[in-house]
Amino acid sequence: MPRQETADERARRKARNRRIVVSFFAFIGLVAVLESPLARVRHIRVSGNTTVPMAQIVAASGVAYGESLWAVNRRRAAMAVVAKVPMVDRAAIDVSWPSGTVSIQVHERDVVAVYAARNGFYELMSNGYVYQKIASAAGLSYPILTGQEPVLSVHQMASAAVSSVCHQLAQVPASELNHVSEIQVNGDGTVTLYLDNDFEVLADVADLRGAMAAIGPAVDYFVAKGYRPGLIDLTGPPPYRYTPFSSLPGATAKASGASSQGALNGGTSSTAVSHP
Repeated sequence: MPRQETADERARRKARNRRIVVSFFAFIGLVAVLESPLARVRHIRVSGNTTVPMAQIVAASGVAYGESLWAVNRRRAAMAVVAKVPMVDRAAIDVSWPSGTVSIQVHERDVVAVYAARNGFYELMSNGYVYQKIASAAGLSYPILTGQEPVLSVHQMASAAVSSVCHQLAQVPASELNHVSEIQVNGDGTVTLYLDNDFEVLADVADLRGAMAAIGPAVDYFVAKGYRPGLIDLTGPPPYRYTPFSSLPGATAKASGASSQGALNGGTSSTAVSHP
């Protein structure tokens, strides 16, 4: 004769069965939610873009209409936008479940310089990306870059040296660039900056940001001491070396080009002076 269930055993069996039924319907409900149109991407919004088309940013993110909101990897999508769209330096993704909206917020890079190549003038972004070709550099507030690249192409990256200069220029306040008319990338890790007051400054590419901050005080010091325009070497720590143009190699050839760089005056011999 089979053993009769006790009241406690019967109660435990019923409770176990209820848990199984509840779990089953919870699973069915979860599947319904995941497959419901309400859990799909129904809207995609892009903000912060002024030059890059929305469609390009959406395509780069990999987010697609109708995709499950659960499948949207916000971090991966943001990294994909930055990697695939050179003009974007930051991106953030947000998902709104009630509305089924994926919001993509981007921050575009700024134009920091104009490169004067043999085949025209090109706007450069802060990462060295060649944004577009322009008719003329006249009247623009950006410094002119020259260097070892005679020809550039739109929507490509400039050389590593030019890109490094662009990256650092993005960190320089506009007030420190007001008197810089041209920056020549020399190809040896240095740049020559041509100033509006006819002085020239030699600086390391790696420390261009620091050199820009030192140009004003250094030039003011030499001018106050009566030095005429010449070359100020900021590639090392103070005291900075001043060399008159007449003492530089190729001074005769340099003097013949005075119309493009201003009056190139002679002065004292090469001198190392520290300024306060």
